[in-house]
Amino acid sequence: MKNAGDIDKNFRIEKKVLRQDLVYYDAKDVDVYGVKYEEGLYRRMPDNAARAVSENVGLIAKECAGGRLRFVTDSQFVAISVSYASVAKVPNYSHTATMGFDLYAGQRYIGAFVPAMDTVDEFESVLDIPCSQGAQAYTLHFPICSQIKGIRIGVKAGSVLTSAPKYKNAQPVVLYGSSITQGACASRPGNTYANMLSRALDCDYINLGFWGNALGEERIAEYIAGLDMSLFVYDYDYNAPNVEHLRATHEKMFKIIHAAQPNLPILMLSAPLCYPTPDGEERFAVIKKTYDNAIANGDQNVALLSGTELMQPIHDVALADNIHPADIGFAAMAKAIGKQIKQMLKI
Repeated sequence: MKNAGDIDKNFRIEKKVLRQDLVYYDAKDVDVYGVKYEEGLYRRMPDNAARAVSENVGLIAKECAGGRLRFVTDSQFVAISVSYASVAKVPNYSHTATMGFDLYAGQRYIGAFVPAMDTVDEFESVLDIPCSQGAQAYTLHFPICSQIKGIRIGVKAGSVLTSAPKYKNAQPVVLYGSSITQGACASRPGNTYANMLSRALDCDYINLGFWGNALGEERIAEYIAGLDMSLFVYDYDYNAPNVEHLRATHEKMFKIIHAAQPNLPILMLSAPLCYPTPDGEERFAVIKKTYDNAIANGDQNVALLSGTELMQPIHDVALADNIHPADIGFAAMAKAIGKQIKQMLKI
């Protein structure tokens, strides 16, 4: 059987970039957001803090969802050279999202860097910049699952490569939740709702989505309570094993974070269900009680969005499987959540 690249050159993937005019720079020479380099890996949380929550969170925190490089170059092409510590291949996830990177100039999509299917450790890829008009600011989105040891950015020899301007809204939004927060099942990293929000609002953010393992533990609440942030969004409804677990943890998490940062805006979400279910309605009632109690106690910096309301306008095309949003579902979430965040932060 022929490979797709043998039939259509647009599906051909090269494992090595062969250009004489290419110069590589370490990613740490420009600005990295959403992840920090620690003990040979880019991580979303310090290792000791993540492992204190649970063994699984310790593992998933090494996955780079929400990681971004921002830089300015006048090069007519951009290349990347990536070294993986571990690659993720999940049946219902896009290969481009779990292992690939994608590049934006502002909100304009330039293209994706897609490793070959058999990649396990390293790959190189290059994108030509169409209609390049001098120096531009770019954002490179990291994959949502794989573990990254190192990244190099390649540009044309003699080109400028500098850090990009800071985000207009530099104090990060923090997102905590399930695999949906982490980005499953977006077709590529830039299409997660979190990355859509970041580009639309020109804001930094930290992705604390832990697929299957966002359980509202006290340790993760305490960690989040100590973060410097402009707003907190939490959405772990799907990972709570039952309504009783959600009831035991949801308001407790709110109180821990609110006690540490009483003026912090907090946005609560329920699972993005396309159609109401009895279990979903019970869970929403638990979340709404946290919200109602906060309002009753005089807190004016809280808001609540129903996941069913988010999905219903596009319900029959919103999901990639029976749980996770497809790109259009993430776009609907980003639009509604972004509108709410703008109101809460007055931006």
